[in-house]
Amino acid sequence: MMKNPELAKQMRALRTINGYTQQQIADILNIDRTTYTAYELSKNTPDIMLLDAFAKIFSVDIDFILNLDTQHPERLSDEADAYEQDHHGSLVSTLAKEERELLGAYRILSDQDKAKVRELIDACNPCKKEK
Repeated sequence: MMKNPELAKQMRALRTINGYTQQQIADILNIDRTTYTAYELSKNTPDIMLLDAFAKIFSVDIDFILNLDTQHPERLSDEADAYEQDHHGSLVSTLAKEERELLGAYRILSDQDKAKVRELIDACNPCKKEK
């Protein structure tokens, strides 16, 4: 794929706003950190499958990543804050490091593998065992 400096900025903005390190994203995507760094420096462009996995980490569409406003990255943060207030939930950026890594890895799994993970969690959940 050809180099895309805007995509590189967008990937960096999405990663940093959500509190991930380059190493964490590389680990989730099962690639070397230097490979991921090359994407953010626009030395290389990820293929469509890797870009799809990257989008899944953040629960966004590839279109969202391609259309991020890199001139005003604070807008992404403002939108995230507004979402959190409206939904009384926890954003990825507020999770602990280990939780972000687990969530990112979970989001790129197939539906079948996600079901296996949920079964394992249910089997390990002490509250469910007591019933």
